[in-house]
Amino acid sequence: MTTSPSRPTTLTVRNPEDMLAIAPVLLGFWPEDSIVMMTFGADRPFHARIDLPPLEVQTLAVQRELDELLLGPARRHYAQHVVLLYFTTDRAAALAAHRALRRGCRRAGITVVAALAADGERHADLEGPGRHAPGTPYDVSAHPFVVEALVSGRLTHRSRAELVASLDSDPQAVAGVEEALASSGLADEDAPTDGRSIRREGRWVERRVAELVAAGAEPSDDEAARLLWVLQASRVRDAAWSLISRRDADRHVRFWSALVRRTPDALVPAPATLLGWAAWQAGDGAKAWVALDRCEQVEPDYALAVYLGSLLQQAVPPEFWEGGFDWALGLGSVHG
Repeated sequence: MTTSPSRPTTLTVRNPEDMLAIAPVLLGFWPEDSIVMMTFGADRPFHARIDLPPLEVQTLAVQRELDELLLGPARRHYAQHVVLLYFTTDRAAALAAHRALRRGCRRAGITVVAALAADGERHADLEGPGRHAPGTPYDVSAHPFVVEALVSGRLTHRSRAELVASLDSDPQAVAGVEEALASSGLADEDAPTDGRSIRREGRWVERRVAELVAAGAEPSDDEAARLLWVLQASRVRDAAWSLISRRDADRHVRFWSALVRRTPDALVPAPATLLGWAAWQAGDGAKAWVALDRCEQVEPDYALAVYLGSLLQQAVPPEFWEGGFDWALGLGSVHG
């Protein structure tokens, strides 16, 4: 998992505890069974997280995949230095993965500044002679980096599982939207397909979503039903997509997060992908990936989600995107 924060925060690292405290601050959750990489000297520094494979599955092919997923973006962005952090109780798995990544760094001319294995109680330097020793006790729960992130709301989840659960469906809220779909007759209709209908619905989506996002409000069940139904048309979805920019990405994250939890499963792909896009623009790669996972559960080949996944995987910075495009270009007039 990769992300390039759109609003960078400067933190000065002086010791291993600082490094271990930065990881949850950057990710927005406390990593477990994870490899976290931080890059330095790149044309656009970024950080990444990936699951640490158990030792028994670390074949040569798996280690090559780790190299490509983590070090591939580092090479493409010309990173000069990396810090590798292994959050796990399985030191053997961390050592095996680190040997493979260290070889990859050496081949790419990337310097490993530090490599630590941390199990929640002790950390060990995987680059030093003590890599097999019990390690040094640590506790970063009250570290200044962590405290500041908790106060500011940047660190809100105890684990990635908790982050995933934050987008789970709310059965009662979903039932309200389903009832609105049924009572309005939308559940028995096809999404708009002709140019004039798409333009009409898209203009409504563009106007209403902008109003709700600006007000920090949620749509009523009837509005949510209409919105989710017409978003099935990709050009109508693009009307909402065009509104997302770095300037107000956080507000879009809040709006689409709430709506995803109210969405019937069959209609999840569009709002989940829009949430992922907004999260990427806000510099929250972890939430962007979780949103894409939510989409993939319903429609693995949803085109916009696949595209966003490739941008995240390659650590493309949010500045790459400019919202405000003309989503209605080429469509017929509402009155034509």
